[in-house]
Amino acid sequence: MSAFNDVMTPGKFDYMYYQNLDKGLGLLASDQALAADRRTKPFVELYAKNKKAFFEAFAQVKEKLSTYKIKTEKDGEVRHRCD
Repeated sequence: MSAFNDVMTPGKFDYMYYQNLDKGLGLLASDQALAADRRTKPFVELYAKNKKAFFEAFAQVKEKLSTYKIKTEKDGEVRHRCD
């Protein structure tokens, strides 16, 4: 069983997720809470309006995660599918 994060553009990786939060269309209650919490609401609003800001922030976070506690050799795992 699977569910799309975004019902408007389910097959596309884009920033529609944040636009949907503003409309109350978050997949999970925790997603929707991002739009309600005063600490995270500015990010939701920024990413909903600014595609470039979303993709730049996403790239930065992926780069940080790519170096976090990398497992190697027998402790590591190569995944050919990550879905």
